[in-house]
Amino acid sequence: MVTVDTKLVGLLGDPLKQTFSPQMHNETFAKLNLDYFYFPIEVGNDKLEAVVTGIRNMNFAGFNVTKPNKIEIMKYLDEIDELAEKIGSVNTVTIKDGKLKGYNTDGEGFVRALLSKTDIDISKSTFFIFGAGGASRAVSSTLAFKGVKKLYITDKFSEASESLVHDINTKIANCAEVVAFGQHACPAYIAKSNVVVNASGVGMYPYFGKSPIDKELLRSDQFVMDLTYNPAKTQILIDAEEKGCKTLNGIGMVINQGAQAFSLWTGVEEPVAMMTETISAIVAKLQK
Repeated sequence: MVTVDTKLVGLLGDPLKQTFSPQMHNETFAKLNLDYFYFPIEVGNDKLEAVVTGIRNMNFAGFNVTKPNKIEIMKYLDEIDELAEKIGSVNTVTIKDGKLKGYNTDGEGFVRALLSKTDIDISKSTFFIFGAGGASRAVSSTLAFKGVKKLYITDKFSEASESLVHDINTKIANCAEVVAFGQHACPAYIAKSNVVVNASGVGMYPYFGKSPIDKELLRSDQFVMDLTYNPAKTQILIDAEEKGCKTLNGIGMVINQGAQAFSLWTGVEEPVAMMTETISAIVAKLQK
């Protein structure tokens, strides 16, 4: 039961129909006997400032941020963690002594998930990444920070990919290159890559059944990861499996980034095992 003493935690984004985060966090709060409540707040950039102002005046411990707000949110924070500042994107905010501080747990969550399921050597790998929004910023910047060999980044908004590549090359490491958006430019760069990542949101609600890539451009020796986790298999992952690729969805990333955020809000040790159990049960139910 939510009372006047309950610490609130929100998820700010749009759309949010696909998210597993409220169930993942609330079940973990319950297991640890913590009086917290996590809930979705569907909001885009246009109303974000008003919502943050409201949150400042309520009993919030913090909140998560997802599409399309991960970059915009930075305007309304009092402090930003050094790594999040370099990434240029925030997905987790804490509220302590009335101050809002932004962090980014997405990139590390991605890397932990990737390395837990593969033997990929980041320093010897070339990544092709669809999308240059907040999630891609976190993933790409963290890969650069960890010494990736090469990053190819494309986005339908060329200014987004150009800005991201510039920031990576000047602030972290000179390893990123813009690829012009579209089927005419991408194939040659996809062919040079051993890991393909979909960070564009294409394939999730409301774009079910769509992929950012032609199936025939994939090779069986490539690893394909989609940051989406609902549906568990987006079209790009279905196509990749049919081509013989190894694949991974965003479940591991959401668990690892969520566990880090949970710890920032509550001060308790990252509850990775509990969150994995909850997410596994959700996925199993959906697959019945």
